[in-house]
Amino acid sequence: MHIHEKIYDLAIDRAKELSVKDVRIGFGYTLVELEGGVCGLAYSFTKELNIQTCTVLDEAGSLVGKRASFLLEKIFSYNLLDSALALACANAILNSGVSEKDIDVVGLIEPEDSVVMIGYFSPLIEPIKKKTDDFKICERSFREGTLPDYAAYFELKKADVALITATSIINKTIDSLLEVGKNARVKAIIGPSTPMDKRIFEGKATHLCGSVVVDIDLAKRVVSEAGGTRKLKPATKKMCVVV
Repeated sequence: MHIHEKIYDLAIDRAKELSVKDVRIGFGYTLVELEGGVCGLAYSFTKELNIQTCTVLDEAGSLVGKRASFLLEKIFSYNLLDSALALACANAILNSGVSEKDIDVVGLIEPEDSVVMIGYFSPLIEPIKKKTDDFKICERSFREGTLPDYAAYFELKKADVALITATSIINKTIDSLLEVGKNARVKAIIGPSTPMDKRIFEGKATHLCGSVVVDIDLAKRVVSEAGGTRKLKPATKKMCVVV
């Protein structure tokens, strides 16, 4: 079963019981708030959306009040906006009970390790470089010192530590990335898009390092005003679940 299918199976029963209270689709992140004071985030693939008219989402204006299952069903879509909405909805449900403290994934790295990062997580880069000289970043949008995203399918085979962005759930590349990197000692799914339910990644990953929204009003304001991870920091709490 694929990762997105597991997410659906674990969240659907609860999603049928809850209604959508608010939806925010920003340039950096997509946010879904459900009744009961739960809220989830997922990355917005703004640059890669196939936008042909001024209406990007056909259901715009009608999402609030629908059952959360309506959004969760979109996890099977190949449309990146649909998939982000579904993952944000799932995260609102699956991450609401997470209580484990944050674990510093950099602390898991040994000097002799080969580290491969999928996605560009700037706060981690310098600390990792201080731990090991064998460090590569595979990133879809070119940045200085990175490899293209497709290099991941070669570099992960040699990795001792694989740090994989949870945005790969949205574009459904996560299963193939985990398979290529299956021999890594540490396989961490990272970023605010991470669903932190151990059952999803049993036998696939070792750590799930995401964020729980603790100030919903602030998070909604930041997302609506085109804020990203750094701006969301005061509204979220980092968590890391050991699988």
